[in-house]
Amino acid sequence: MDKQKKRYKLKKKKRQVNYVPALIALVLILCVSIGVVVSAVSHSKKNKSDIASSDNASGNIEMTTVPETTTSEPEVEINVCMIGDMLIHEGVYKTGLESDGSYNFDHLFANILPDLAASDMNIVNQETILGGTEMGLGGYPAFNSPQEIGDAEVKAGFNIILHATNHTLDRGLSGVNNTIEFWKTKHPDTTYLGIHDSEEDAKNIYVYEKQGFKVAVLNYTYGTNGIAIPSSAPYCVDTFDDEAKVRDDIRRAHKLADMVIVCPHWGTEYVYESTSYQDQWTNVFLEEGVDVVLGTHPHVIEPVKEFTRESDGHKMVVYYSLGNFVSNQDEIPRMIGGMAKLTLYKKGDNASIKSYEFEPVVTHKRYGYKEITTYKLSDYTPELASQNKILSDPTCCYTGYFGCICGATLFDYPTHGPRNFSVDYCKQFCKAVLGDIYKDE
Repeated sequence: MDKQKKRYKLKKKKRQVNYVPALIALVLILCVSIGVVVSAVSHSKKNKSDIASSDNASGNIEMTTVPETTTSEPEVEINVCMIGDMLIHEGVYKTGLESDGSYNFDHLFANILPDLAASDMNIVNQETILGGTEMGLGGYPAFNSPQEIGDAEVKAGFNIILHATNHTLDRGLSGVNNTIEFWKTKHPDTTYLGIHDSEEDAKNIYVYEKQGFKVAVLNYTYGTNGIAIPSSAPYCVDTFDDEAKVRDDIRRAHKLADMVIVCPHWGTEYVYESTSYQDQWTNVFLEEGVDVVLGTHPHVIEPVKEFTRESDGHKMVVYYSLGNFVSNQDEIPRMIGGMAKLTLYKKGDNASIKSYEFEPVVTHKRYGYKEITTYKLSDYTPELASQNKILSDPTCCYTGYFGCICGATLFDYPTHGPRNFSVDYCKQFCKAVLGDIYKDE
């Protein structure tokens, strides 16, 4: 019995040993097969251009080569358009009065809609507070405007509304709060800047973003016509009173965005050049690396200049004043304003100003339902100019070639006699103030 067991174990062991040669042979066969396949694939790769070029009708498989993909830095452009002062005198808001007592101001922007439609960031300086009819409407000197002005701005395509002006507190804190409530409830997707209802909100930096390209916008006023900022709400309007805070805001904006735009309400009314106050703040902006400055307040246009920071070659473009977009003022140059148009460009991590221009506009001053409006100077005709009521406004106390006590200058009255207002005059005026940036086409 023991011998049989031993014999059985021996036979089993021999069978196990006999499997090894078979396994080795199988592995060799597989290796050879794989080698043939690899060789065939290699050969196919070497000759795929020949195969691809052969006539498919011959039965060969048509092969196409996949081009090499290269990763390039993304390029993004943001178009910016800004208009000047929406100075809503009584003569302006009365033109929007409907028969049912409501207001509509679509006519104010009817002639610039294509320009706004072509832009990403549309900015308007809402000079007067939008406290609404419940507070009692009024013009100069304590403005309060219909909130339907804001409705028309949004409908036209404006998405950034500036409220830090010298008229922000014309109706006190109530006017500010009414305006904020209007924007929050009626147009929650529209950005308003320069006024706040809380300290927390005042700390926020607005950033516009398009495909990863970020642009921050800040808005400040030089003052509020001597009206004290309420002690209960020191945050309610952004001013230039604290230079350190303004610098800190700009630095925080740089951390959040690729480019920074500052919209200052500054300068001296009816002056056609920058003042020392504007020059002082221009230097601050340049030092802090601001990219674009879009100025308002003087009610007349002022030059556009480009600056370069010596330390690193950083470029900054300054529009000192865009003048009025619409008003019921009674001096010829105050009928002439402008639209700032810029294209901002980003490739990879680098952002810059690709182009910029100044598009002059003319307030077509008329009285009556939906009569007053604004045209681009390039669209303004001699026939329209002959109908402008600025021609029949009472003349001021002109006393000499260099000006008069009411602030008019040689631009208002180049000669004695009838008022000199025409398309040619508007063009000559723009050329005199703007220089080469104005292209009379």
